[in-house]
Amino acid sequence: MSSNSEGGYRHCQSLVKGLDLLSALNRLPSGSGSISELGRQTGIHRTTLKRLLETLREEGFLSHDAATNHYRLTFRVQQLSYGFRDTVSLVEAAWPDMREVSREVVWPCSLVVPEGEEMVVRASTRLYSRLSFHPGMPGRHMPMLSTAAGRAYFAHVCDDERSVLLDMLRSRDDEQAALARDSKQVLALVRQTRAQGYGVNIGEWGVEPKFGAVAVPLRAHTGVLGSMNLTFLLRAVKGQDALLKLVAPLKAAAARIEEALAAKG
Repeated sequence: MSSNSEGGYRHCQSLVKGLDLLSALNRLPSGSGSISELGRQTGIHRTTLKRLLETLREEGFLSHDAATNHYRLTFRVQQLSYGFRDTVSLVEAAWPDMREVSREVVWPCSLVVPEGEEMVVRASTRLYSRLSFHPGMPGRHMPMLSTAAGRAYFAHVCDDERSVLLDMLRSRDDEQAALARDSKQVLALVRQTRAQGYGVNIGEWGVEPKFGAVAVPLRAHTGVLGSMNLTFLLRAVKGQDALLKLVAPLKAAAARIEEALAAKG
């Protein structure tokens, strides 16, 4: 380690080399390479390189093929980018339709994206809704498995990403971990949400027992970006027919947003 970093903290060269190694693998075809290839790419000494590779393998970020002696990136490396979401273009594309949906059904509409194993609100029409009960909503974190927004996202991501999310949820020490460990319940949730085409919660989120929500996923060519929801008072929206009256304009808005995103490339 060197001691020339800002703030008086020692520079961790091992961490830098590990990140360089992941970046090098990311540049190779299929995210896979031999020790010799990676040595040429990074300039890291073979002994150090082997130690870093085995450490990353043990932590689940790499896999090793004994037949070819190649190391390959695993899906878990995507966890490293879960906290970073460039949502500016998504908000810009979604905002006009969010306002329109909220004007049509009166209830507030929010754009919600994943952050780790949670969901976070990036934009909301709550300030413009006469039936809003939660000012200052953007930035609020929401659980993945207990909210309509989280369920809509979770059920529609690819199987590999959902598996990583489940691993992260199961490592927690809370209600979300208990839900994630119930494989039958998780499978039923995914199947039901996919069959409906939308996520729903009817007071299951413990901190909001008087409220429900419906949500639809927002997709792009890269996968599911997040979800868009409508939140309502349970005593004001009762029965399946009432729910579907909220879902219909939400789905129509999602289709327009996805079309706008596709047009932008």
